[in-house]
Amino acid sequence: MRLTVYRNAIIVACALGLLGFMVGCWEISVSFETLDSHKSSAVSEDTENQDVITLNAKTNQTNKIKLKDTHILTDRQHPTADDQNQGSLRMSNQTDQPVRLALLAQQSRRKKSGEQSNYDVPAHWDFDPQEGSEQGLILSLPDEELKLEKGDIIVAFAQDGSRRYWGPYVVGETSLPQWNTEKREWLLVLSP
Repeated sequence: MRLTVYRNAIIVACALGLLGFMVGCWEISVSFETLDSHKSSAVSEDTENQDVITLNAKTNQTNKIKLKDTHILTDRQHPTADDQNQGSLRMSNQTDQPVRLALLAQQSRRKKSGEQSNYDVPAHWDFDPQEGSEQGLILSLPDEELKLEKGDIIVAFAQDGSRRYWGPYVVGETSLPQWNTEKREWLLVLSP
């Protein structure tokens, strides 16, 4: 009797292990939805009429899905009441490491005081070692120039596997980036 219990336990463990292995190989996922109809209808209302493009990895075929009201970084350039420290970003990589600079920009200032800050889709730029080390490079977006505002977050990290990073910097609140009033731009110098 004892041998039968162990044999059955081993068979069940092997079957579950094989099932888990197959699920992992075929990238199958299981998800559960709530039975609360109020929550599920709110999600479906939020996600209709937006455009998102997905890529199926096995067939290299793109599918367009309709969603509603996406905010991207290039659409955030709305005039604000506090434009005194709004300007471009000049970046100088004075290190001997390749660096990625990431920006998480706040959405336009339509929020009232006391609300939690909302951020746009992040953007990033890659720099070779010593790239822009003397004068720096003005960063821009694909469709228009970049304007930093107070509260935007910048972080830089090395891409050579050294785990070195700089920041996070909050524009207008931390010592870097520095504001240049003559050129109306923010200057970020990464030093070794």
